[in-house]
Amino acid sequence: MSWEKVKDAIGGAAPVIGSLLGGPAGGAVGGLVASWLGVEADADAVMRKLQADPESMAKLQQMEIEERIQLRQLQFEQAKLQITDKQHQHEQQQETIRSGDNAEDEYVRRTRPKIARHSFVAGAAYVLLFELIAAFTSADGADMALAGAIFSPALAYMGFRTLDAFSKHKGPKMGGAVKELLSKAR
Repeated sequence: MSWEKVKDAIGGAAPVIGSLLGGPAGGAVGGLVASWLGVEADADAVMRKLQADPESMAKLQQMEIEERIQLRQLQFEQAKLQITDKQHQHEQQQETIRSGDNAEDEYVRRTRPKIARHSFVAGAAYVLLFELIAAFTSADGADMALAGAIFSPALAYMGFRTLDAFSKHKGPKMGGAVKELLSKAR
């Protein structure tokens, strides 16, 4: 059994402990929970104790109150690990892109730009064609979600992570603004 099942079992009674059991620090918090319950540091043993002894849930609530500072520190460490992991993933992605851009093999070096160009041309053709059709018929025109999917390799190549970053308001995002602009243009 995993600590994830223990998390589900105690999440309502001791939410801080439950949230920590599901993260990278789950094993360490699981050991702390096991020691408070007086069982071995194993998810199965903790679950058996929780099911057999109704008082064990009260012990966990008491533990959460008494060990609040240590648990908050563990939450902080868990969040820090998640951020570090995301940053490492981004660095790896950028390193992969740079190595492809600087590759000696011409095919490798030109593949990403070629995909981006094809994506842009296909997206532009799709939008223009369907908007022309909509101008002369009662059709709806280009679907902006589909257009975004077609344009995504070109936008990713140019470095865009999300179009929402350019929106200064918290209302409808760029897709809604583009549709509104297109409907006004018709």
